[in-house]
Amino acid sequence: MFNNLLTKPTVRLLLNVNQLNVCNAILTNRSTLHGLFKLRVPILDNSTCNVTPNSIHGHFLRQVSLFWLDETSIIPKHALNAIERLLKDICNNNFPFGGKIIRFGGDFRQILPVSKRGQPAEIVESCIKCSLHWRWVQKFALTEKMRAQNGEGEFSQSLLQLGNGTTPVKEEDPFKGCIEIPEQCIIRENEMIVEKIFGDADQSNYSISVILTSTNVDSLSINEEVFECLLGEVKINLSADQIDTDDLNERNNFPVEFLNSLTPTGMPTLCLKLKIGCVIMLLRNLYLKARLCYGIRLKVCALQNNYIDAEVLTGVSGGKRVFVPRIQLAPTDSNLPLVLKRRQFPVKLTYSIIINKSQGQTFDRVGVYLKKACFSHGQLYVACSRTRAFNSLFFKNDKHLI
Repeated sequence: MFNNLLTKPTVRLLLNVNQLNVCNAILTNRSTLHGLFKLRVPILDNSTCNVTPNSIHGHFLRQVSLFWLDETSIIPKHALNAIERLLKDICNNNFPFGGKIIRFGGDFRQILPVSKRGQPAEIVESCIKCSLHWRWVQKFALTEKMRAQNGEGEFSQSLLQLGNGTTPVKEEDPFKGCIEIPEQCIIRENEMIVEKIFGDADQSNYSISVILTSTNVDSLSINEEVFECLLGEVKINLSADQIDTDDLNERNNFPVEFLNSLTPTGMPTLCLKLKIGCVIMLLRNLYLKARLCYGIRLKVCALQNNYIDAEVLTGVSGGKRVFVPRIQLAPTDSNLPLVLKRRQFPVKLTYSIIINKSQGQTFDRVGVYLKKACFSHGQLYVACSRTRAFNSLFFKNDKHLI
């Protein structure tokens, strides 16, 4: 935590990197990190915030005395550098972060910033613990695990061992570092993970269960399998695709049929199939003041041609009815040689999500489906800590090894 006693408390501001959480009433103006500081995407070492000192937003940031950043393990250090340069500029001083108090909350056993095709050393290097600002941080450790149920001391202890890398590895392990899954958590070979997690639950309770995977491909296939089991009439929503260019020759090089076959990361599919009662997740920040931000889970109540009537399932807005419109999506941070513009509902089914997207959430029943070993720091720890006890955590893979 950065402390500077020269700052006079006037405003309390909570920042949450992934999604909006319940917080104390004295904390106001909750927002995402990118939304508040106007960070550009992607974040590079020379990135800046799109805020000027004389703007209304710059004046607002000057009045804030406390910034509370949640899930800080996934904040890249370049974002922290850009924020410090902004706060120094708008506060017109050279104190760290312009003399503001920055309070971090997070667990570095969890997933670190994503570095595309990066080696482990590059991923660690992008973490804020490798920032020059870390030397000013005062560290405070929590002593009680709030997510685990009472009487689940063994579960809590095993999670800490897993996060600290002290879990005993399997004898004669050919993969160097694989661990044995507890017997009570293994799904037998003749059982399907979809039946184990959702088979004995009422459809209205599907929202409190989830299947976690390490790749988007596995997540999409599991979502399709669960969707086929749901009751109700299917409504098919097709997208409108084009490339972002005025060059007619360039458009002819990429016909609509080719564009329809693409589904970049973070984009909805061409053919979005939905049913009333199914559970979906927002893929874009729609309206932060109403807490309609990326990662919020919704239950479909009605389906119209141009909007989805849904009920919020997570966060402080739980139970609120909202409308989700069709919007134009155009990701710039993709591996495609073009900028794809897709007009579609910014949602996806969320019976199965990748492990990275589950960070910060809690479920009553969690299945972990792994075709291959986890490939990123903290993935297995995050997957196992999304629930409260051993009897609500289940694994499915070929060798019963992680």
